Amino acid sequence: MIGKKIYLRRFIKEDGEQLFLWSKNPVYFEKARFTQYKDLTAARRGATLLAERKNSFAICSLENSKLIGMVELYERGASPSLLNTCEVGFLLDEKYWHQGLMKEALELVCDYAFNKIGMKEIWAGVFQDNDASIQLLKKIGFEYIYQVSYPNLFSSETKKENYYLLRSDNCKFTLSC
Repeated sequence: MIGKKIYLRRFIKEDGEQLFLWSKNPVYFEKARFTQYKDLTAARRGATLLAERKNSFAICSLENSKLIGMVELYERGASPSLLNTCEVGFLLDEKYWHQGLMKEALELVCDYAFNKIGMKEIWAGVFQDNDASIQLLKKIGFEYIYQVSYPNLFSSETKKENYYLLRSDNCKFTLSC
């Protein structure tokens, strides 16, 4: 999938090096609970696992083909009411924040979900304090639905996650929608 500034591709084992760098930066764990790999070997295994998932994509810059982020569609469950729904997760290297690149990546993957694999709903869970991601989801057309509180295993505070929904019949961007 190709946009104006980025393209989405499948993961490869060599992406493990970038995954390892992201895992050492606490901002990605705090904002998105990104996996913290113990070493490069574990990160390469992680990249291999991502490559095996059919709806996991590396976000790359068209300018230099560098891996700058990731976006993935997850199944929400096997019950009949959830079959045409998925959840999207995303991460962008902080050097590329506030440039419209994640908006482009999310629009590409949402277009793919709605028009290539037949999803009717895309959900996104974002921590309550992740203002940039919340504003991004709203800009694309996601609507706030509810909030869940999770115990934080790493501190005494409770983390609150907001859940947003984008329906295929209500998407605002103009790829194939």
